[in-house]
Amino acid sequence: MEKFKLLNGVEMPKVGLGTYLIDNKILPVTLMDAYELGYRKFDTAWRYKNEKVITKTFFKDNGLKREDIFITTKVNSSGMFLFGWHGYSDWVHRTANIRYRTVKQAIEVSFKNLGLDYIDLFLVHAVCPWYLEMYEVLTRMYHQGRIRAIGVSSFLPPHIESLKEVSDVVPMVNQFEISPLNTQKDLIKYCQDKGIVPEAMSTLSHYHSNEVRKEIIENEIIINIAEKMDKSPAQIVWRWLYQQGVSLIPKTWNREHLKENISIFDFELSTENMKAIDSLDKGEFLNYNIYSKLQYLPEKYKGWKDFKNKNSGK
Repeated sequence: MEKFKLLNGVEMPKVGLGTYLIDNKILPVTLMDAYELGYRKFDTAWRYKNEKVITKTFFKDNGLKREDIFITTKVNSSGMFLFGWHGYSDWVHRTANIRYRTVKQAIEVSFKNLGLDYIDLFLVHAVCPWYLEMYEVLTRMYHQGRIRAIGVSSFLPPHIESLKEVSDVVPMVNQFEISPLNTQKDLIKYCQDKGIVPEAMSTLSHYHSNEVRKEIIENEIIINIAEKMDKSPAQIVWRWLYQQGVSLIPKTWNREHLKENISIFDFELSTENMKAIDSLDKGEFLNYNIYSKLQYLPEKYKGWKDFKNKNSGK
């Protein structure tokens, strides 16, 4: 498996498996199928409620070596509040600011769930009122050696720049939505110029659903390229991302699709094909619009304009 070398020298596989919404009853089989096919990076989070299943499957049930598995997890604001209700946390922040757990305690829950001495990559799951505090605590744990690399998810440049207020560590990964309908060229370039690896999420399905986005896999341009190269539409999309230097974590529990998603290294898209896929861009967010999170910036960073020098209306 090819790897990215992160800013601190840690090596991260370029392709991994996303695990959100895979039923925990079938997840163990999926994980071992993926491992047998060559996957070594696995993406989870406290909010996915599968951290325990992942490490139990690999290390307790199948005796794999810790160093052979790269595990990403994330701290989410919902983990600090009762019931873990998404949205409840922001409501509490605006009223009483009463937390069920501190940021550190929320992070420690993932350590307990995973049962590991160290975690390979720990992300701030999304911009929220506590994102600076989250990154500050992750930085301390990084310096303590408990986390090999730290990063963020769905962060824009001003959010990343503001991290300097609490940390001396540049995030090593920024995981955000990238698809042919939302190519995010400017954000990808910004990250790569900073040495931050962009990682694509929600490319072919909504993060709240397992339904495949037909408007992408049934797109005439993508289908035509796939037919000419004797590849599937999904493989064309993954290769399009790969050739841009983007990390991949496609989700599936189907063994054939697992094999398909990782079999993208034996062909190359032409410049013409890459531009054809780029032309599908609509700036269309399938998930929440990350520009809506500018409200949580410290005051000195709120003057940021988007990549087109005006506040985004996407």
